[in-house]
Amino acid sequence: MNDLKQRYICRFCEKSFIREDRYIAHQCKQMRRDDEVRTPTGQAAFVFYQDWMKSHRRTAPSVEAFLTSRYYNSFMKFAKYVLDVQIPDIELFIWLMREKDIPPTIWTNDTVYTLYIEFLDRKSTPIHQTNITINTLFELADIYKTDVGSVFKVAHPIEVIGLLRKRKLSPWVLLHSLEFKNFYKDRTTPEQKIILDNIIRREYWAEKLKMHPNEISKIKEMVRELSL
Repeated sequence: MNDLKQRYICRFCEKSFIREDRYIAHQCKQMRRDDEVRTPTGQAAFVFYQDWMKSHRRTAPSVEAFLTSRYYNSFMKFAKYVLDVQIPDIELFIWLMREKDIPPTIWTNDTVYTLYIEFLDRKSTPIHQTNITINTLFELADIYKTDVGSVFKVAHPIEVIGLLRKRKLSPWVLLHSLEFKNFYKDRTTPEQKIILDNIIRREYWAEKLKMHPNEISKIKEMVRELSL
């Protein structure tokens, strides 16, 4: 008789309920994931999962496959990380992860992001990154209604960190800027200094700068002209 009364069955986990209120209140892991994947973050996570699978020359998975994947939580976490950090060129990031055989479980690790940024730095010339930085500084100067040389006096440290993470600002310029050095010393918290130190690994960049003396000479001249 009891079996006849179990009229409410969860279509996700197939658990059955006699009482409707218990059925309505039910929230299993599969149901929560089904709701979550419909959000913008969930949709982004699913696309990243598909791109990762295709990078391994596998068939693009269905949503159902994603919901049951052991990497579901990792890709949800990565999607939120992408929105927070605004990683440049996500497809290239996923390609590099596949090339380096780095699992999605650690994609949000700061060390992994540093590896990716250094890869981007190697792909792009110093002058190209310098031009991007200068354009960004002019945009900030317009926003704050100031001159380029005063941007680091008014820009919020969190904004500067974000732009540096995205390589809209580059160490090629910042490491030769007195204004940036003063910004680092006077306008950032100890926690923000740690973040900046992790993004700009000074020993790494010291060696990198030595390898490009001609470009560095041009960059220093640009920095002087802009009173940076």
